[in-house]
Amino acid sequence: MKAIRVHGVKDVRYEDVPMPQVGPDDVLIRVHAGGLCGTDLEFNDGTMFYITTGMTELPLIPGHEWSGEVVELGSNVTEFSIGDKVTGECSVGCRACSYCIRGWYNQCPNRTETGLLNRDGGFAEYISFPKYFLHKCNAMAYDEAAFIEPTGVALYATKLAEVCPEDYVAVMGPGAIGLFAVQTAKAYGARKVILAGTRDSRLEVGRQVGADAVVNVRTEDLVAKVKEITNGHMIDAVIEAAGKPSVWDDIASIVAPRARIAMTGLFAGEKCAVDFDPLVINNITILGSLGGPSVWDEAIALHESGKVTAKPLITHRLPLQDFVKGIEIMRNRTDNAIKVVLEP
Repeated sequence: MKAIRVHGVKDVRYEDVPMPQVGPDDVLIRVHAGGLCGTDLEFNDGTMFYITTGMTELPLIPGHEWSGEVVELGSNVTEFSIGDKVTGECSVGCRACSYCIRGWYNQCPNRTETGLLNRDGGFAEYISFPKYFLHKCNAMAYDEAAFIEPTGVALYATKLAEVCPEDYVAVMGPGAIGLFAVQTAKAYGARKVILAGTRDSRLEVGRQVGADAVVNVRTEDLVAKVKEITNGHMIDAVIEAAGKPSVWDDIASIVAPRARIAMTGLFAGEKCAVDFDPLVINNITILGSLGGPSVWDEAIALHESGKVTAKPLITHRLPLQDFVKGIEIMRNRTDNAIKVVLEP
């Protein structure tokens, strides 16, 4: 079969590779769509943490956002049928350690991560995947189903922040995670959702997917806008999806007492200067939010019910062999790119 494989720094090849093995608990899937994300760009550039630390072995097939069609079942698989539309999780735990048993398999010390950490991903014609981390999405189109992974990231943060109908919510960063977080916060009944960022084109997409208000932090006064929108109450729950140190000052300036802050962005080693006194005085809760464990079926249900959609986020479609072209579209944000879909 054909696949994209990363062999080293900016050494990406579209090449023939062996068909994946199908174990007794595995399902063979013909991939129909894969989504590029910032982690794939880092993988291409050799800057991703798992590569720089030697945690993952190369060559590796990337692609942790994907969907496809079941074409073969392992001998122990009864949960799926030939022809099912499916998507698979990023974190694949051992299912035996204390973290996995408690549902925290994203922290499993023995985990693999699809397309990232010692497990081939979905940028290939076929992928073999364990049934325990595979999900049906029969009512969805393949291109949208490829984005259950970032939806899950947003949903997990929404749940950790305990978003509810009493809350004014701020989403920091109008990338894919932030745009899905707008929708998951609305699905959880947030009183109002404010999307903050620096790119007007993406903020406008935020309006399309349900943001009650948007703020360009470069051209508008964030604090004044939030005071106006919340009638002086300020923000009860923050979902951070920017991954830039400057976002912390913005967050600290708008939170209400007892606010909850869910951090999804990675800062690539950059440090934030944090004044902890107001955080202590105001009982602020800061939550790290990694991946989307145990929320995939709910994420799929939100898409199937129409409460969440990926359609406005899909800006480019390319054949699988144009992986590098897709990476450059993302890097340069060509034509206001948000999500690039690769199709084998």
